[in-house]
Amino acid sequence: MTASFTLRASVAAPIEVVFDVLTDHRGYANFTRFRSSTLEHEGEPPPNGVGAIRVFRFIGPPIREQVTAFQPPTQFSYEALSGVPARFLLGSVELVPEGERTSVKYRVETAAGIPMPDAMWGAGVRFVLSHLLKSAVKEAERRAAGAESLR
Repeated sequence: MTASFTLRASVAAPIEVVFDVLTDHRGYANFTRFRSSTLEHEGEPPPNGVGAIRVFRFIGPPIREQVTAFQPPTQFSYEALSGVPARFLLGSVELVPEGERTSVKYRVETAAGIPMPDAMWGAGVRFVLSHLLKSAVKEAERRAAGAESLR
């Protein structure tokens, strides 16, 4: 059994800014609650593209994820490699420009690697990822406002 869900956001920032924030693997610790965010391996194109392995540290073991798709500025996907108690966790983010805003659709498919009902596991993952997405939205809007004030 699996749990799947889609998170959505509308961001007051250009698509390029939103994509840059969401794929700024080394920068996540600057705008989330992660203690650190690093790249174990750079991807193609460097540094954040396909094959990049990003490592997030919060509580417990480091969370390692590998970028599996990277199409600036509209789409990227990843899969968890280790650090989360899941048999698998796949994430895919699609961005669509909407005038001065950007629409974000973040799809997740996962299965618990520990004895837990799928609904409970999915709710927990959704809770964590929705907070991460909110942090990324705030950061993208902050960056866009800063760029606008420089004009």
